Parts: sequence; C-alpha cells; structure tokens
Amino acid sequence: MSDEPDLLVTLDAADLEPGEAGESVRRLWRELDALDVDGVEQLPVPPPEPAKGPGTALTLAVKIGAAGLKTVVAKVRDWVSRNDRTIELTVRGDTIRITKATPEQQQRLLDAWLARHDRRGPG
Repeated sequence: MSDEPDLLVTLDAADLEPGEAGESVRRLWRELDALDVDGVEQLPVPPPEPAKGPGTALTLAVKIGAAGLKTVVAKVRDWVSRNDRTIELTVRGDTIRITKATPEQQQRLLDAWLARHDRRGPG
C-alpha cells in the first residue's frame, strides 16, 4: 500500500498469546480484505513499551476504496462482537475505541464518529 491509509484498525492484543494475537489479526485482515477495499496491510509491530509488556497492539492499515468507511466500520463492529476483542479505529488522528458495549451504545458512538469523517456529508 503506497499511499497513506484511510483508516487504521488496531487490535488490543495485550491479553493474548503471540500466536493467538497473530491469528486474530489475520482473521480480521481476511474479513476486511473480502470487502471492496483498495487494500489492507499489517503495519510493523513497534517495539513494546517497558510498562506495557510484549505485543500489546497489532495494526492494519486500510485503503477504503468503494466499500466506504461505514461498510468497513460495520465489519469491524461485527468482528468485535463475535471475537470479544477491543479495536481502535483511527481516521486522520481521530480515534474511537470499540468494545463489547451494548449495540445501542456502540451505534451512538459510531454514528457520531462516522459523521465527522463522512466524505459525502450528512445522510
């Protein structure tokens, strides 16, 4: 992926074994890549911060393409609910954390976040 990604998808892997973390991010990568996106790439893992321990986060860079931000976010939200994981989504420095909140709570938070990044304007 040569251009800057439209979206960073970061999996909180602090409580996972290294092999389990890698498999989780590969499953998420496959699901995102199956959408009509221009590309999904795993970013290099930064060295761990001493206070956080090894392997605390894995990040995928996504070029949105025709799928659109809302479609990609819906897929990530579905993945989070099925895998009981925490994901951070970042667009142009604006980050939202998706966890196992109630569907209504997640939707309100995501609607507000998406509205800030919808290229087509409201609606």
